[in-house]
Amino acid sequence: MDQLNLLSSITYIDTERSIEAGEMKIVETECNIQLFTDTLVTSATKFHVENIWDISYKSFSSEASLLYLHTHRGVLTYKIYTDPDKFVETFKKLKNENY
Repeated sequence: MDQLNLLSSITYIDTERSIEAGEMKIVETECNIQLFTDTLVTSATKFHVENIWDISYKSFSSEASLLYLHTHRGVLTYKIYTDPDKFVETFKKLKNENY
């Protein structure tokens, strides 16, 4: 993706759980959701903006929130530790320009 077309980005935590030698192992990795003029890219998926209906979020502790991508494939949830207001506002402005 051309970084010049990057409108906004937010960091989320990808949590991978596995069992090794009978013990639960949890690995957390920082990833980014990047919003471009026509696409939104995560570490695992890529969506055209037209296939994203909405983005919302809900705080669940004093440090973290859940960011929800409402898409044509269903709702995807991402754990975030930063304020998502700017990211969500940028998306909503982009959607209003296109529709």
